[in-house]
Amino acid sequence: MDLKELSAEGNEFFQKGDYARAKERFLEVIGAGYRFADVYNKLGLIFCDNREYEQAVKYFEEALKINPKYTEVSLNLSVTYNELGKYGKAREVYAKAKETAEAEAKGIDPFVKGKLANLHFNTGEIYHEMGLLDEALSEYTRALDLRPELVDVRVKIGIAYRDKGFIDKAIHEFKEAKIINPSYAAAGINLGITYYSLSKFKLAEEEWLEVQKKHPGNKTVAMYLRLLQRKQ
Repeated sequence: MDLKELSAEGNEFFQKGDYARAKERFLEVIGAGYRFADVYNKLGLIFCDNREYEQAVKYFEEALKINPKYTEVSLNLSVTYNELGKYGKAREVYAKAKETAEAEAKGIDPFVKGKLANLHFNTGEIYHEMGLLDEALSEYTRALDLRPELVDVRVKIGIAYRDKGFIDKAIHEFKEAKIINPSYAAAGINLGITYYSLSKFKLAEEEWLEVQKKHPGNKTVAMYLRLLQRKQ
């Protein structure tokens, strides 16, 4: 099985909540010497789910080494430090993430258009993994121009804007994604993450509770809601 298949299978298992098999695939990917921030982030979440918080910290920290502007990883790391009782480190990571967040095809056959959109999206993913946010946004936007209904692409655009510090643009994209597909969990989760990074905890809670209502088994949103409970 090649790298692309391993990564795709890992993501599929992860989305289904089959963390044991997702973990196997992701460990094979990094074992082959490939360093993708998203893979390290998902491994961190898997170890968090198993309450292996020290191990989770290692993967989140590695993800941030690859992409220091990966806001979601910073929040995940902050949550994990809280679980370990390392509240000082949790505040430090959160503060850095907050600072980063606040700073910085017509006429084509539909089938061909879809393939081109996927190519642009995949290229954008590679740029994003490398922390090249402008290049990633350029590719994501090209994909969206070809297929405006691709809600996952719009969420990725929102994440890239958030990582650049363009918070208003990020919020706009996440809200648009929710309008297109109200059941798409990643849109609400990331909108909540963005509000949380701005210390708008009530708005974050509303978003995450909405996701939990539609997806009761979503482990990521459950973890974020536990974080909010600690702040109350």
